[in-house]
Amino acid sequence: MSTEDNLELMHRMYEALNTYDLEAHDKYWTKDMIWHGPPGWGDVHGRDSFKYDVQAEIYKAFPDYHAVNVIELAEGDLVAATGYFTGTHEGDWNGIPPTGKKIEGWFSDFWRVEGDRLAENWVMIDMLGILQQLGSDPLAQTKG
Repeated sequence: MSTEDNLELMHRMYEALNTYDLEAHDKYWTKDMIWHGPPGWGDVHGRDSFKYDVQAEIYKAFPDYHAVNVIELAEGDLVAATGYFTGTHEGDWNGIPPTGKKIEGWFSDFWRVEGDRLAENWVMIDMLGILQQLGSDPLAQTKG
């Protein structure tokens, strides 16, 4: 696929994310994809594990989840984006009970494309910023 095709693949995958269409991910990810998540999640192997163990849990915690890319790049079989997602914390997330708070979380994603599908994803999320917005500041415990 061309660089433009790879960017379009990423755009279609984001449409599925933002419309909560878990089944549409079958069109965009290889069955044996690997999601290299941020601390607390680690690596997730397989499209179904990503859909139901990661993304579905995010939707439960933030039912109005919406992601926006601010910068996008593609070169060969690699695609990258950085942006933010918004949502209202209405379900348990990482052991934090619902707070009702609206959050904005910044992320950076890097994908490797294999054929016409996304095969691997490295994800960085500003977990500290999200935790602070939810009223949990792990750094406050270490300040003197």
